[in-house]
Amino acid sequence: MKKALFWIVLTLGGCAGNALPPPNSVQARFDPGTQAVQVVVSEREPIMQADLVGADGARQAGTVTMVSAPHVDYAPPPSIGIGIGGFGFSGCCGFGSDTGIGFPLGGPRPVNVSDQYVASVSIPVPADYAQHWNAYRVELHVGNRSLAVAAPPPPAG
Repeated sequence: MKKALFWIVLTLGGCAGNALPPPNSVQARFDPGTQAVQVVVSEREPIMQADLVGADGARQAGTVTMVSAPHVDYAPPPSIGIGIGGFGFSGCCGFGSDTGIGFPLGGPRPVNVSDQYVASVSIPVPADYAQHWNAYRVELHVGNRSLAVAAPPPPAG
């Protein structure tokens, strides 16, 4: 589980400016460390299920983890502040005082709007995956439709 979480953080952190993956995309890769197919899905509807399907129809279910849901990021409004301060001496010791107040100029403004659900999926692979990976496919159930993508190849060597 720690490796899967690390992969999610690494994948999302590696994107430009911690941006989410491209909208309506599926990215799949084989992770030899966990012996699993790792998939990142960005769609307008939430992913419900993910399976690795062999040529014989055998299914290996994946674990779906929601990373992000549709959202709006806001920036705080600019503000202006007024302050009054004073500093003086009295005998041997100093004293000071100040006061201030800030006023927002307008309201928050949207800086990023996402209509995407982003999910990470980890699917353990069968023992014969390295030899027969091209006979497998990844099936995703997103909302009320199904998507199929080719299974990713294991690393060479």
